[in-house]
Amino acid sequence: MAHQVLNLTNAEYRQQRGTSKSDLDYIHLSPSLLEWVRNAPSAGSDEVDLGTHVHCATLEPDVFAGTYRKAPAGGQTAADRSRVEAFTEHCKAGGKICLDADTYDMVIAMRDSVLAHPTARDLLAGDGISESSIFGELEGVRVKCRPDRLIRERNILVDVKKVDDIRHIARSIQEFRYYVQAAFYSDIYEQWTGVKPRFIFVAVGQRRSIGRHPVRVFELEQAWVDAGRQEYKDDLERVREMEEFGAGMHVEVMELPRWARS
Repeated sequence: MAHQVLNLTNAEYRQQRGTSKSDLDYIHLSPSLLEWVRNAPSAGSDEVDLGTHVHCATLEPDVFAGTYRKAPAGGQTAADRSRVEAFTEHCKAGGKICLDADTYDMVIAMRDSVLAHPTARDLLAGDGISESSIFGELEGVRVKCRPDRLIRERNILVDVKKVDDIRHIARSIQEFRYYVQAAFYSDIYEQWTGVKPRFIFVAVGQRRSIGRHPVRVFELEQAWVDAGRQEYKDDLERVREMEEFGAGMHVEVMELPRWARS
C-alpha cells in the first residue's frame, strides 16, 4: 500500500525501489536509456547545480546553514588563489559544500526573493514537511515521489523550480515535462491519502528583472495535467514491459530540429 517515509536522504531515496519521475523521462525517450541509467556504474560527482543549492537554502534552511560555506572572494594574485583553494579543501575535508562568493550570494538572493513573495512564503516557511518520500503503485508498477514541500493539513504539494528566465516558464514546463510530474505526484499522493491534492509550483528566475530574481506561484490548468496523466500511464506501461521482457534493441530517432528546416 502507498505510504510515506520521513527523513530519507536523497541518496537513500534513490536506492529505494520504485519508478520515479526521472525514470519516466528516460523511458519516454527509450527503454534502453532507463536500463542504462539503472545499471551503468557511476563514480559520483562533486558538482551540484544551482537549483539544488537554491532548493536547500529555501526548503531546508538549517541544513543549508550547517552545510554550506562561502569561499573568500577571489583575487588576481597567486596568494589569493592559494587562499581560496585552501579554504575550499578545508571545507571538503569537513564534509561541507563550498560555493564561490558570487554563487553563494546568488543563492541567498534567490532564496530571499522567493520568501519575499507572500504566497510562496506561506507555502514554504509555514507548516509542512520538506523532502519527504511517498511510495505507491500505479498501473501495476511500483512508484515513488519526493515532493519538495508537503502540507498534509491542506492537501497541498509544492515544487520549487529554478529557471533561467521566468519569461519562458511555460516552455520549461513543456520541455521538462513538469505537467507529467504534477499528475504523477498528485496521483501517488491521492493513493496514499484518498484525497486529490493541489499541486503548486513556485518558480524563481536566475535572470534578474528590474534588479530582482522574479518569482511566480501557479497551478497548471486541468487539461495540461490530464495530458501529463496520460503520458505517465503510457510511460509506466513501457516500464512494466521493460521489467518483464527487457529493453531489447531500441534505437532512438533524432528528429530534424525546427531551426534546421528550410
